[in-house]
Amino acid sequence: MMALIEYYARALTKGKFALVSFALQPLSFIFIVYVVSGGRFLDRALAGAIVSFIAGVGIADLSIELVGMKARSKFYDIIMSLSPGGNWRKALGISIGMSIPAFPYVTLLTLLISWRLGLEAIPGILFGIVSLWLWSAGVGFLMGVKIKEPLTVMRLSNLTVTALTVFPPVYYPESVLPEKIVVAMNFLPTVSAAKLMTGGGGSAFLISLFWTVFGALLLWKFKGFED
Repeated sequence: MMALIEYYARALTKGKFALVSFALQPLSFIFIVYVVSGGRFLDRALAGAIVSFIAGVGIADLSIELVGMKARSKFYDIIMSLSPGGNWRKALGISIGMSIPAFPYVTLLTLLISWRLGLEAIPGILFGIVSLWLWSAGVGFLMGVKIKEPLTVMRLSNLTVTALTVFPPVYYPESVLPEKIVVAMNFLPTVSAAKLMTGGGGSAFLISLFWTVFGALLLWKFKGFED
């Protein structure tokens, strides 16, 4: 597992330009929400950017990489031989390695939102991050294993990330939406994670806990690329 983490850490952090371009969309959304709301939604915008980084890496980047690995059979053989043991260890190693480019941004945003909300908000922030990461990684592996065509998984994963982070109340509070829509949106893992990161509890915690278990089960049940 450590070999997989090290491989992806080195491969994905070589290009400084790639790291900068990777952050453009979430950080630009913070700026847009801050300007439009006059600074009122800054905390939620920071949480939304964290959610976007995690969901983007887990659902989009991870699934696209897995389909690409299947297309590069020799590369696949090497990677699979690097990590002896159960397939869930390989799944976890690739997941962690693919998440490393997002780590500096998530850390910085976490420090900013913790500074604004206070130390008491840290447990909710950390649980929101962990729960969303497990869910995103699990969904990314499911898509990467089940979908065969790189172009299909690229389009579907990017559409999924956009649908779950841009339109729902992730970068902005749910109070701006009609109540009936909010009830349905609150069940989304991205919305519940954003609420936890900005001090919301209660139902948001239970919903995030459910998605945590769901994502962990997907990783644990991962059977590899043999199918």
